[in-house]
Amino acid sequence: MATCWQLFVCSLGLLLLVPCCLSEKFSVTGSQSPVVGFLGQDVVLPCQLSPPAQLPNMDLWWRKIEQEFILVHEYTDRGTQELPGEGYQNRTELFLPEFSSGNVSLRLKTLQITDNGKYQCFVRNPEWSREAITELRVAAVAPVFIDVLGFQGQGIGLACRSTGWFPKPELQWVGKNWQNLATDIVTDVTEDRENLYNVVSHVTVTEREGSGDISCIVRNRLVETEQQSAIHLSGAIFPRVSPWLAAFWALFALVLIVAGVCAYLGYTAKQKASQKKCSKEEALLTLETKKKTLEADHQNLQENLETEKKEKETLKSECLDLRKKLENQENKNKWLEKVCQDLREKLENQEKKIKRLESECQELRQKTVPQKGWFFG
Repeated sequence: MATCWQLFVCSLGLLLLVPCCLSEKFSVTGSQSPVVGFLGQDVVLPCQLSPPAQLPNMDLWWRKIEQEFILVHEYTDRGTQELPGEGYQNRTELFLPEFSSGNVSLRLKTLQITDNGKYQCFVRNPEWSREAITELRVAAVAPVFIDVLGFQGQGIGLACRSTGWFPKPELQWVGKNWQNLATDIVTDVTEDRENLYNVVSHVTVTEREGSGDISCIVRNRLVETEQQSAIHLSGAIFPRVSPWLAAFWALFALVLIVAGVCAYLGYTAKQKASQKKCSKEEALLTLETKKKTLEADHQNLQENLETEKKEKETLKSECLDLRKKLENQENKNKWLEKVCQDLREKLENQEKKIKRLESECQELRQKTVPQKGWFFG
């Protein structure tokens, strides 16, 4: 009888010690370094239960840590219920067959920028609870495009554009055979409604700076990834302006300024006279007319935008035509220089001829003056 009583006491003690042993034995670990995932793709947030075991009556919560916990996914062993959190429907998945090996990780699908942050893996059963923290960093990269803006002064304007980056990217222009390329760069980075970054950069290059390939490189420092686009520029496509043509354009610009000032003064005077004569009814009619004009302009603007898209497609062919025109212009300039040289020579010959005629006339005067004196004498 005493022996049975001792066995009962020992068994009761062992049962009381089991929760303590379990609470000290098990642990939960996440990722020591941040987990990086790409926008629109899937990522696994690791969480490992050690030693590997699938415990009875185990509850598992995945929660995002912000000002307060946001439930991402919930699992309970009682009835084997599994539910995603609000806003995470069809985007979360647990590895249920691997629970026995201690894998309680979470697959987060179709990543969004708002998924960026820290997550808590919380495991609990009736005897103990453990948690682990894992940080998720979402990255996004996008293609890069270079547009040719046309002639700007003595150079050519280029624009580098790329949309859909996260976090904020870095942009760099690189030209192997170009000098002082970084002095004329203007770069603007903006954030859109989806928290993605858009970058645009403008640069003007001239022939004196070099020739060859120019590349625009956009980098994502988080994942050490870069995208780039390149364009080749040669000296043949740069504008060449003669002194005569520069003088013509300067005079033309001056005429335009004078005409603009005159037009502005005339318009101002006309406006003042019109304001004195117009009544309220005429003002309302004018506003209605302007409204119709704005609607028509809006329609024309939409048509112009569609036309601009088509014009971009023909930009490459126009560049080739432009090169041919520049070559023809160079030949024409050479021909004009030759014509000018011929004209100078003709003028010089004409001046020599005039001087010769003047000399002959002078000799004739000298010959005729003595004869007249003799006759009157």
